[in-house]
Amino acid sequence: MINSIALTLLLGFELSFYLLIVQTGITEHFHSDLVALSPLFIGGVSGTIIAGIDWGKLNNPIHKIIIALSFQLVLSFFYPFYNPFTLFLLGLSIGMMAPLGIYLFKQHQQRELFFALAIAYMIGTYNFTSIAEDRMTLAIIFSAIVLISALTLRNFEIEKVAETHYKIATFVPLVLWILLDSNLFETLSRHDYINIWDKYTYTIMFFHLLGLVAAYFVKIKEKWQHLIIFLLFTISYTLSYLEVPLILAIVYPFVISYYNVIIFTSLTKLTSLKELSLVMVFVGWIASGSGLALALSGLLH
Repeated sequence: MINSIALTLLLGFELSFYLLIVQTGITEHFHSDLVALSPLFIGGVSGTIIAGIDWGKLNNPIHKIIIALSFQLVLSFFYPFYNPFTLFLLGLSIGMMAPLGIYLFKQHQQRELFFALAIAYMIGTYNFTSIAEDRMTLAIIFSAIVLISALTLRNFEIEKVAETHYKIATFVPLVLWILLDSNLFETLSRHDYINIWDKYTYTIMFFHLLGLVAAYFVKIKEKWQHLIIFLLFTISYTLSYLEVPLILAIVYPFVISYYNVIIFTSLTKLTSLKELSLVMVFVGWIASGSGLALALSGLLH
C-alpha cells in the first residue's frame, strides 16, 4: 500500500514539475528561445541516455532516481534564473527521470499510473495560468514530494517481467502523437483567441479525467486506438484553425489523456532500461523538441 502511494506521488508530481516548470515555466521565461534553451535539451538527452547505462554499485534504478531528484530539488531553488550550466544540469536530472520513472511502472501497475496521470493533469491545468516567474515554490514542493517518495521506495524491488518482443515500428506513431501534441500545445498557449486554459480550466480538467477513464476502461485493439487518436488530433487541429475554443477545450484534453495512457502502457512493455532510454530519446526529447520548433515556425498555424 505504501509503495503504491509512493509510486503514484512520484510519477504524478514529477510530471507536474515537467509540465509547469520545464515545459511551460522555463520555456516562457526564456521567451521560447531555442538557442538559450539548447543546454536544457542537450542535458535532457544526455540524462536519458545516462539513465540506461551501468552505474556499477549504484545501478539500482531507485538509487539513480534519488540522485537525479536530489539535483532537481537543489536546482529548484534557482528557478527560473538559470544559466547555461544550471539549465544543462536541470535537463540532466529531468532526462534521467524520464525512463527511470516509467521503468518503475510495469504493465500490472495500471491503477498507480491512472492516479499519477490524474494528479499531473489536475495540478498542471489548475496552475497553468499562474505567472511563470512565480512558480519557484511549486518547483520546490513538487521536487520535495518526489524525492521523499523515492526515499520511501529505496528498498523497493522492481519485479522482473518476461521479456516482450517488439518492433521499432510500433513506436513510430507515439513519436507522431507527441510531435502533434507539442506543436498544438505550444501554439494554443501563445494564441490569444484559442488559449483555452484562460477560460475553460474546469472543463479541461473534467475531459482530461474522461480521457483517462476511456483509455483504461474501454478496451479495443491497438490499431483502433491509434485511429481514434488520429481522428481526435485531426478534429483538434481543425478546431484550432477555425478558432472554436469551447469545443477545443473538450476534444484536445481528452485526446491528450487518452494517447498518453497508450504511450505509457507501450513503454512499460520494454523490460530493458537501456532500450527504454534509447526509445525515450526519440519518443520524448526529439519529438517534443521538434513540436516546439514547429510551433515557433508557424508552419502549421
